[in-house]
Amino acid sequence: MWSREAKFLVYSAGITNLVIALGTFAIRGWNAYAAHAAARNSASFAALWFLIAFATPALVRFTCRSPSPAILLWAWFAAHLIHFATVALLLAAFERAQIVQHPARALIVLLIGAGVVFGAALTNSSHSRTGVAVHNISLYAVFTLFTLAFAHNRIIALRFLAVALGLALILRLTAIFKPATATAASAP
Repeated sequence: MWSREAKFLVYSAGITNLVIALGTFAIRGWNAYAAHAAARNSASFAALWFLIAFATPALVRFTCRSPSPAILLWAWFAAHLIHFATVALLLAAFERAQIVQHPARALIVLLIGAGVVFGAALTNSSHSRTGVAVHNISLYAVFTLFTLAFAHNRIIALRFLAVALGLALILRLTAIFKPATATAASAP
């Protein structure tokens, strides 16, 4: 189904994010501060993959050979699964009180977050109208969640990811909305 290069790209995204998370713990130690940093670092790395996958429909015009947007989205998904694992580790090992004190809120956040991520990934290659609609809604929900999370991040440098995501949205929209003259010229 997938080429060797596609598999390599997807696996390397997940493995690299795992190395980032484990490296954060190795540098900062086994504590809540390191767990928060690992979750933040793994989210940032996953966001970079999402940014590339999100902008790819427009970027393919500038490259002669690039991975398909679907493969890049799977690479983002692999990296994001590692982020999910670091957040689960953070909550289970250091922030258990958060879950105990606010179980409904934790469940809602988990269901919404996992729902949009899995929705975007599992409908990635769908051709049905419903599948495409679910994919687009999930994809733009992920975009919105990432953009809001990075725009309001207390670390100023991470706010630039929100700007980059905004630029990726502009690029993506330029690929979707082609000028009328290009459409009319290509008509038979």
